[in-house]
Amino acid sequence: MGHRLLLICLAALCLQAAPPSFTKVGKGPGVLLIHGFGGNKEVWAEVAADLARDHTVVSVDLPGSGGSPGPVEVAGRADLGVVAKGLAGLVRQEGLAPCLVVGHSMGGPIGARAILEDATAFRGLLLVDSFLSALPTAYMEPTAATMGQDPGMALGIFLGLMTSSQEQTKRVVAEALRIPPTALQAYLRGLCLDPLGGRHAQLRLPVLDLSSVPEDPDPVQKAAFLAQHGFKELPKFQVIHVPGTRHWVMWDAPKAFLSALRTFEAGLGR
Repeated sequence: MGHRLLLICLAALCLQAAPPSFTKVGKGPGVLLIHGFGGNKEVWAEVAADLARDHTVVSVDLPGSGGSPGPVEVAGRADLGVVAKGLAGLVRQEGLAPCLVVGHSMGGPIGARAILEDATAFRGLLLVDSFLSALPTAYMEPTAATMGQDPGMALGIFLGLMTSSQEQTKRVVAEALRIPPTALQAYLRGLCLDPLGGRHAQLRLPVLDLSSVPEDPDPVQKAAFLAQHGFKELPKFQVIHVPGTRHWVMWDAPKAFLSALRTFEAGLGR
Protein backbone atom coordinates (compact mmCIF):
# COMPACT_ATOMS: atom_id res chain seq x y z
CA MET A 1 0.00 0.00 0.00
CA GLY A 2 2.84 2.39 0.86
CA HIS A 3 4.52 1.77 -2.51
CA ARG A 4 1.26 2.44 -4.37
CA LEU A 5 0.69 5.68 -2.44
CA LEU A 6 4.21 6.81 -3.34
CA LEU A 7 3.54 6.20 -7.02
CA ILE A 8 0.29 8.20 -6.85
CA CYS A 9 2.11 11.10 -5.18
CA LEU A 10 4.88 11.02 -7.79
CA ALA A 11 2.30 11.02 -10.60
CA ALA A 12 0.59 14.03 -9.08
CA LEU A 13 3.89 15.90 -8.87
CA CYS A 14 4.60 15.16 -12.52
CA LEU A 15 1.33 16.85 -13.49
CA GLN A 16 2.30 20.14 -11.86
CA ALA A 17 3.31 22.78 -14.40
CA ALA A 18 6.48 24.79 -13.81
CA PRO A 19 5.82 28.47 -13.05
CA PRO A 20 5.49 30.26 -16.41
CA SER A 21 8.11 32.80 -17.43
CA PHE A 22 6.66 36.28 -17.84
CA THR A 23 7.27 40.00 -18.03
CA LYS A 24 5.45 42.48 -15.82
CA VAL A 25 5.15 46.18 -16.62
CA GLY A 26 3.05 49.17 -15.56
CA LYS A 27 0.80 49.91 -12.63
CA GLY A 28 -2.98 49.74 -12.30
CA PRO A 29 -5.72 47.14 -12.93
CA GLY A 30 -4.33 43.76 -13.91
CA VAL A 31 -4.22 42.40 -17.46
CA LEU A 32 -2.92 38.94 -18.35
CA LEU A 33 -1.82 38.45 -21.98
CA ILE A 34 -1.65 34.87 -23.33
CA HIS A 35 -0.15 34.18 -26.76
CA GLY A 36 -1.29 31.56 -29.23
CA PHE A 37 0.18 28.48 -30.90
CA GLY A 38 3.84 28.89 -31.82
CA GLY A 39 4.09 32.32 -30.24
CA ASN A 40 5.68 33.84 -27.18
CA LYS A 41 5.14 36.80 -24.86
CA GLU A 42 6.80 39.18 -27.35
CA VAL A 43 3.77 39.04 -29.69
CA TRP A 44 2.16 41.43 -27.20
CA ALA A 45 5.04 43.94 -27.05
CA GLU A 46 3.15 46.88 -28.58
CA VAL A 47 -0.10 46.07 -26.78
CA ALA A 48 1.67 45.71 -23.42
CA ALA A 49 3.50 49.02 -23.86
CA ASP A 50 0.24 50.86 -24.49
CA LEU A 51 -1.69 49.20 -21.65
CA ALA A 52 1.18 49.68 -19.19
CA ARG A 53 0.40 53.40 -19.13
CA ASP A 54 -2.49 52.65 -16.76
CA HIS A 55 -2.45 48.88 -16.11
CA THR A 56 -0.29 46.23 -14.55
CA VAL A 57 0.41 44.00 -17.54
CA VAL A 58 1.76 40.46 -17.35
CA SER A 59 2.72 38.75 -20.64
CA VAL A 60 3.46 35.04 -20.29
CA ASP A 61 5.41 32.43 -22.20
CA LEU A 62 3.33 29.27 -22.37
CA PRO A 63 5.28 26.06 -21.65
CA GLY A 64 7.75 25.41 -24.46
CA SER A 65 8.07 29.08 -25.45
CA GLY A 66 10.90 31.38 -24.44
CA GLY A 67 13.19 28.46 -23.71
CA SER A 68 10.86 27.07 -21.01
CA PRO A 69 10.10 23.35 -20.57
CA GLY A 70 7.30 22.00 -22.73
CA PRO A 71 3.76 21.37 -21.49
CA VAL A 72 2.74 18.45 -19.31
CA GLU A 73 1.48 15.74 -21.66
CA VAL A 74 -1.12 13.01 -21.26
CA ALA A 75 -1.04 10.40 -24.04
CA GLY A 76 0.91 12.78 -26.27
CA ARG A 77 -1.49 15.69 -25.78
CA ALA A 78 -0.73 18.92 -23.94
CA ASP A 79 -2.72 19.10 -20.71
CA LEU A 80 -4.25 22.55 -21.05
CA GLY A 81 -5.80 22.23 -17.60
CA VAL A 82 -2.36 22.10 -15.98
CA VAL A 83 -1.26 25.13 -18.01
CA ALA A 84 -4.40 27.02 -16.94
CA LYS A 85 -3.85 26.22 -13.25
CA GLY A 86 -0.36 27.65 -13.51
CA LEU A 87 -1.70 30.88 -14.99
CA ALA A 88 -4.43 31.22 -12.36
CA GLY A 89 -1.77 30.79 -9.71
CA LEU A 90 0.40 33.42 -11.39
CA VAL A 91 -2.46 35.94 -11.31
CA ARG A 92 -2.74 35.45 -7.55
CA GLN A 93 1.01 35.44 -7.04
CA GLU A 94 1.51 38.75 -8.86
CA GLY A 95 -1.46 40.49 -7.24
CA LEU A 96 -3.39 40.95 -10.50
CA ALA A 97 -6.75 39.68 -9.26
CA PRO A 98 -9.32 40.40 -10.44
CA CYS A 99 -7.72 40.82 -13.85
CA LEU A 100 -8.78 40.96 -17.47
CA VAL A 101 -7.37 38.00 -19.39
CA VAL A 102 -6.62 38.36 -23.10
CA GLY A 103 -6.00 35.21 -25.14
CA HIS A 104 -4.96 35.03 -28.78
CA SER A 105 -5.92 31.87 -30.68
CA MET A 106 -4.88 28.90 -28.50
CA GLY A 107 -4.43 31.34 -25.62
CA GLY A 108 -8.19 31.88 -25.58
CA PRO A 109 -9.29 28.44 -24.38
CA ILE A 110 -6.37 28.36 -21.96
CA GLY A 111 -7.51 31.69 -20.51
CA ALA A 112 -11.09 30.43 -20.27
CA ARG A 113 -9.91 27.31 -18.49
CA ALA A 114 -7.94 29.48 -16.02
CA ILE A 115 -11.16 31.36 -15.22
CA LEU A 116 -12.91 28.07 -14.49
CA GLU A 117 -10.05 27.17 -12.15
CA ASP A 118 -10.40 30.40 -10.11
CA ALA A 119 -13.27 32.60 -11.28
CA THR A 120 -12.79 35.32 -8.65
CA ALA A 121 -9.26 35.96 -9.92
CA PHE A 122 -10.65 37.35 -13.19
CA ARG A 123 -13.14 40.00 -14.34
CA GLY A 124 -13.47 39.33 -18.06
CA LEU A 125 -12.13 37.38 -21.04
CA LEU A 126 -11.10 38.96 -24.34
CA LEU A 127 -10.62 36.38 -27.08
CA VAL A 128 -8.56 37.36 -30.12
CA ASP A 129 -9.64 35.37 -33.20
CA SER A 130 -10.06 32.43 -30.87
CA PHE A 131 -12.35 29.52 -30.01
CA LEU A 132 -13.61 27.50 -27.05
CA SER A 133 -14.33 24.25 -28.87
CA ALA A 134 -12.37 21.13 -29.79
CA LEU A 135 -10.62 21.46 -33.14
CA PRO A 136 -11.08 18.71 -35.74
CA THR A 137 -8.46 15.95 -35.49
CA ALA A 138 -8.60 15.56 -39.27
CA TYR A 139 -7.40 19.17 -39.60
CA MET A 140 -4.74 19.17 -36.86
CA GLU A 141 -3.19 15.72 -37.13
CA PRO A 142 -1.57 16.10 -40.60
CA THR A 143 0.32 19.15 -39.35
CA ALA A 144 1.27 17.40 -36.11
CA ALA A 145 2.56 14.37 -38.03
CA THR A 146 4.55 16.45 -40.54
CA MET A 147 6.00 18.47 -37.65
CA GLY A 148 8.09 15.47 -36.68
CA GLN A 149 9.60 15.23 -40.16
CA ASP A 150 9.93 18.80 -41.44
CA PRO A 151 8.88 21.45 -38.88
CA GLY A 152 9.64 24.37 -41.18
CA MET A 153 7.43 23.09 -43.97
CA ALA A 154 4.63 22.08 -41.60
CA LEU A 155 4.58 25.46 -39.88
CA GLY A 156 4.91 27.40 -43.13
CA ILE A 157 1.78 25.77 -44.54
CA PHE A 158 -0.23 25.76 -41.29
CA LEU A 159 0.53 29.30 -40.14
CA GLY A 160 0.77 30.73 -43.65
CA LEU A 161 -2.96 30.15 -44.12
CA MET A 162 -3.66 32.62 -41.30
CA THR A 163 -1.22 35.45 -41.91
CA SER A 164 -1.81 38.74 -43.71
CA SER A 165 1.54 38.98 -45.51
CA GLN A 166 4.68 37.03 -46.39
CA GLU A 167 6.61 39.12 -43.88
CA GLN A 168 4.16 38.14 -41.15
CA THR A 169 4.41 34.49 -42.16
CA LYS A 170 8.21 34.58 -41.87
CA ARG A 171 7.94 36.17 -38.43
CA VAL A 172 5.48 33.71 -36.93
CA VAL A 173 7.22 30.67 -38.45
CA ALA A 174 10.61 31.83 -37.15
CA GLU A 175 9.15 32.26 -33.66
CA ALA A 176 7.44 28.87 -33.76
CA LEU A 177 10.67 27.14 -34.84
CA ARG A 178 12.23 28.22 -31.55
CA ILE A 179 9.80 25.89 -29.75
CA PRO A 180 10.63 22.16 -29.62
CA PRO A 181 8.62 20.31 -32.30
CA THR A 182 7.42 17.81 -29.69
CA ALA A 183 5.82 20.65 -27.69
CA LEU A 184 4.09 21.98 -30.80
CA GLN A 185 2.80 18.50 -31.62
CA ALA A 186 1.46 18.14 -28.09
CA TYR A 187 -0.44 21.43 -28.35
CA LEU A 188 -1.93 20.57 -31.74
CA ARG A 189 -3.18 17.25 -30.42
CA GLY A 190 -4.33 18.72 -27.12
CA LEU A 191 -6.53 21.20 -28.95
CA CYS A 192 -8.52 18.32 -30.43
CA LEU A 193 -10.12 17.77 -27.01
CA ASP A 194 -12.84 19.98 -25.54
CA PRO A 195 -10.75 22.60 -23.69
CA LEU A 196 -13.49 23.38 -21.16
CA GLY A 197 -14.75 19.86 -20.61
CA GLY A 198 -18.33 20.83 -21.42
CA ARG A 199 -18.39 23.57 -18.77
CA HIS A 200 -19.04 26.46 -21.15
CA ALA A 201 -22.19 27.54 -19.31
CA GLN A 202 -20.10 27.95 -16.14
CA LEU A 203 -18.03 30.67 -17.80
CA ARG A 204 -20.21 33.42 -16.36
CA LEU A 205 -17.84 36.37 -16.76
CA PRO A 206 -18.27 38.64 -19.81
CA VAL A 207 -16.54 37.26 -22.92
CA LEU A 208 -15.74 39.19 -26.10
CA ASP A 209 -14.26 37.70 -29.26
CA LEU A 210 -12.47 39.95 -31.75
CA SER A 211 -12.84 37.96 -34.96
CA SER A 212 -11.09 38.31 -38.29
CA VAL A 213 -13.95 36.45 -39.96
CA PRO A 214 -16.34 38.82 -41.79
CA GLU A 215 -19.79 39.04 -40.23
CA ASP A 216 -22.40 36.92 -41.99
CA PRO A 217 -25.85 38.58 -42.25
CA ASP A 218 -27.58 35.20 -42.37
CA PRO A 219 -28.93 34.33 -38.88
CA VAL A 220 -28.48 30.63 -39.58
CA GLN A 221 -24.81 31.13 -40.43
CA LYS A 222 -24.35 33.33 -37.37
CA ALA A 223 -25.72 30.56 -35.17
CA ALA A 224 -23.44 28.05 -36.90
CA PHE A 225 -20.43 30.31 -36.21
CA LEU A 226 -21.28 30.44 -32.50
CA ALA A 227 -21.74 26.67 -32.28
CA GLN A 228 -18.61 25.86 -34.27
CA HIS A 229 -16.42 28.06 -32.09
CA GLY A 230 -17.89 26.92 -28.76
CA PHE A 231 -19.60 30.24 -28.00
CA LYS A 232 -23.24 29.14 -28.10
CA GLU A 233 -23.64 28.31 -24.39
CA LEU A 234 -21.74 31.29 -22.97
CA PRO A 235 -24.06 33.37 -20.72
CA LYS A 236 -22.41 36.74 -21.47
CA PHE A 237 -20.87 36.68 -24.94
CA GLN A 238 -20.44 39.13 -27.77
CA VAL A 239 -18.37 39.19 -30.94
CA ILE A 240 -16.87 42.06 -32.89
CA HIS A 241 -15.79 41.37 -36.46
CA VAL A 242 -12.68 43.45 -37.22
CA PRO A 243 -12.50 44.16 -40.98
CA GLY A 244 -9.23 43.98 -42.88
CA THR A 245 -7.54 41.63 -40.44
CA ARG A 246 -6.32 38.06 -40.38
CA HIS A 247 -5.49 35.86 -37.41
CA TRP A 248 -3.14 38.30 -35.64
CA VAL A 249 -5.79 40.98 -35.18
CA MET A 250 -3.67 42.97 -32.71
CA TRP A 251 -0.95 43.35 -35.36
CA ASP A 252 -3.19 44.05 -38.35
CA ALA A 253 -5.41 46.65 -36.63
CA PRO A 254 -3.66 47.75 -33.41
CA LYS A 255 -5.73 50.90 -32.87
CA ALA A 256 -9.04 49.08 -33.37
CA PHE A 257 -7.82 46.28 -31.12
CA LEU A 258 -6.85 48.56 -28.25
CA SER A 259 -10.03 50.60 -28.61
CA ALA A 260 -12.17 47.46 -28.42
CA LEU A 261 -10.21 46.17 -25.43
CA ARG A 262 -10.58 49.41 -23.47
CA THR A 263 -14.27 49.72 -24.32
CA PHE A 264 -14.88 46.11 -23.24
CA GLU A 265 -12.95 46.67 -20.02
CA ALA A 266 -14.87 49.85 -19.23
CA GLY A 267 -18.12 47.89 -19.43
CA LEU A 268 -16.91 45.33 -16.91
CA GLY A 269 -17.33 47.82 -14.09
CA ARG A 270 -21.05 48.28 -14.67
